[in-house]
Amino acid sequence: MSPCPAGCCCPHPGFLVLCESLGLRSLPRSVPLSTSALSVARNQLCNVDHLLRPFSGLQELSLSHNLLARFPRGLPPSLESLLLQENHITYITSGALRQLRNLTRLDLEDNRIRAIQPGALQGLNKLQVLTLKGNKLTSLPLNLPPSLTHLDLSENCISVLDLPSLSALVNLQVLKINSNCLRSVPESAFDSLPRLRSVDLNNNLWVCECDILYLYRWLLSGRVRMATDLVCTEPVHLAHRLLLNLSVVGICPRVLKPNDKTHQLDLNSTPERKLKMLTVKPTRTNLFENKSYLGNLSKQLLQVTTAGLLSKEPPKTRVLLEQYSLETFTYEECLSLNKTQPVSPPHLKITTLLPDGEQKCRDNITGQYPQINATVAEGTRSLLSTNRDSPWPTPDPRPNTQQDSAVVISLLTALCVLVALLMLAVLLVLKKVLLHQQRVAPLDGGSGA
Repeated sequence: MSPCPAGCCCPHPGFLVLCESLGLRSLPRSVPLSTSALSVARNQLCNVDHLLRPFSGLQELSLSHNLLARFPRGLPPSLESLLLQENHITYITSGALRQLRNLTRLDLEDNRIRAIQPGALQGLNKLQVLTLKGNKLTSLPLNLPPSLTHLDLSENCISVLDLPSLSALVNLQVLKINSNCLRSVPESAFDSLPRLRSVDLNNNLWVCECDILYLYRWLLSGRVRMATDLVCTEPVHLAHRLLLNLSVVGICPRVLKPNDKTHQLDLNSTPERKLKMLTVKPTRTNLFENKSYLGNLSKQLLQVTTAGLLSKEPPKTRVLLEQYSLETFTYEECLSLNKTQPVSPPHLKITTLLPDGEQKCRDNITGQYPQINATVAEGTRSLLSTNRDSPWPTPDPRPNTQQDSAVVISLLTALCVLVALLMLAVLLVLKKVLLHQQRVAPLDGGSGA
């Protein structure tokens, strides 16, 4: 039976040796070389470089709660579990773990780590559990091993999730990044993690604006187990409110603004940019007689057609309707809006960016002369009839509910006024007839007598 160092506990001498809380400043010399699990936690060790190399069969090592100022060097390659929590380690160099390719668990909780050099963890192809909780990291470590299943980055200073670092973790099941400085989650941050089943994002600096709609969708989807009590810190009027207690419009009000830039055409293609620049500004006096204006408009539309807007390929972008209502605007549309800014709806619509005052004048003119739209459409249809093979975007079949309601209300009001005037006129005529009969009746009676 192998001897046990003085003061240590050896439940299985030669295999498991526990030398904890002994005030040690150096490793015990009489630890059997055949030891497979060694704990020297809660001591005052400052440096153990190369002292553990002879333990060729060592699989588990705990150096937690000591005074190590850097990652220990010269550790045996046979290690599978290494516990270094609550030391004074400030950084991890790229060569510190080069020989530890059998590691499956690495615990660096509650150190002072500010930086991990790129590639420091890259060669750990068997690493499954990595704990970096309670350090001073400002970003995700680069080149994390794809074998990770549990990653704990809580209680750091991370403000941005690095998408390339996350997307490589195809086996990740548990992610803890609570108590950091995250303000939002980038689009598709978790889409490349097929095995993810638990995420902790509590106690971050969430800004409940349009950029957080992706996370909002994830919380509602329920595809993974996530904390749903995320609290907003900004903007001021939403501070201290739960994210899931808000509506999509409350988080991102601009989705309902008709003239917001996010509701306009995606101007990535030249033909669509030309189409957006078509501005209609006819005068009110010669609105019907301005033949040159109609001709110019038709020519411009024809140029847009020949430029490729009406090619055989269906338009890749859509334009959101200029007016929304809570009944017709679905949650999926809002998500697609935030995913590709600006997002396009299924029906192409020519829009012109005008100031609010000028837009109101345009609306009034359109209301007084509704037949202009038919005239322009007829002229355009005749000019574009030669291009039969190119599909013209179909108009939006859905009516503008707000404008239709206003028109119906106006017509009903006018009808009520006309009926009231007609009834008043009838009453006046009846009154005159009655007065006339009352005056004539006595005279007729006197002549008969």
